[in-house]
Amino acid sequence: MIVSRSGMRAAVWAGSGPAIVAPREPVDPVIGHGGCSPALRLAVEWPAPGVVVVRIGGEIDLATVPRLTELIRQRLTAASLRSVVLDLSEVSFASSAAVELLLHVQRRAEHRGVGLWVVPGSGAMVRLLLVTGLRERFVCRDSAAEAVSEARS
Repeated sequence: MIVSRSGMRAAVWAGSGPAIVAPREPVDPVIGHGGCSPALRLAVEWPAPGVVVVRIGGEIDLATVPRLTELIRQRLTAASLRSVVLDLSEVSFASSAAVELLLHVQRRAEHRGVGLWVVPGSGAMVRLLLVTGLRERFVCRDSAAEAVSEARS
């Protein structure tokens, strides 16, 4: 089965499996992962001076990582930043791109001397960290409140 976006508006190819639709326009259907909503939800909070909480919900994949990387890069360049809490507890799908994002954020935080706490929750992110063996590489906490409390001290 071959999928191409060259010059065709919304091409559909049928092969041995279900049809694949290549979205080209806002009205074209978008196929999500496992029935989850493909929407990316972001929220940024500053609960204490020098502490930022970035809450991410929805899907983390190749399509959403560039936006997330830019948002986090902007937060990591704040002059008064001491700690970053990544709350990923509402992530419904995480591809290998999510691992790359976390490792990138960790490198940037270390380079800037900024503390990083990760809240993987109990869904997609915690499974991804366990499967890849990276859970021990990050300072993980059960809730953003717990991570913020540690970040303040």
